[in-house]
Amino acid sequence: MSRWVKVATRCQLIIAASGFLAAATAATPVTSAYETVLGPTPINHITNVSLTGEGAVIATLSGNSLKIAGTFTGLSGPATDAHVMMGEGIGIPGTPILDLTASTGVNGTINGTLTLNRAQVQALRDGRLYVQVNSQKGPAPDGNLWGWLLPEHVKAGQDEPQMGSWFLPQGEGLRATRNSGRNF
Repeated sequence: MSRWVKVATRCQLIIAASGFLAAATAATPVTSAYETVLGPTPINHITNVSLTGEGAVIATLSGNSLKIAGTFTGLSGPATDAHVMMGEGIGIPGTPILDLTASTGVNGTINGTLTLNRAQVQALRDGRLYVQVNSQKGPAPDGNLWGWLLPEHVKAGQDEPQMGSWFLPQGEGLRATRNSGRNF
């Protein structure tokens, strides 16, 4: 076998191996973690006293599949439903795009696995999706607890300076909860 045939054969093998590697990489969806802290969102001074509760949600995006799991506690009345909402930005009310399963109590769980379209995946990446939990005593359909889904991130402690463009204004982090093995 001539030297050029050997070189050509090796090049073909390298190209084939690169193709297999690219196909394997393309077949594995990218996974991203998101989180939020749920808090009461008074609509006006009257609902300010009637809305109570708190919670936390973690979400994992794998390809276009979004898996959500969370808990809530201390609602002023039993939960009626929960949704993923899409707004124009953090703090701007939006419209429901996906339904979640929620416990029907003042304390409970939220969960769901949803298939997002391209625009919804982009809205998640842009910080425009949030979880809303409604209750019997809350001003539904405007919600009782709200929390914007933002990329999982490191949280600084109290009186610790915030530096860098990574800062996202969310409460206590869920990274420790996720890494401790505790499930929602």
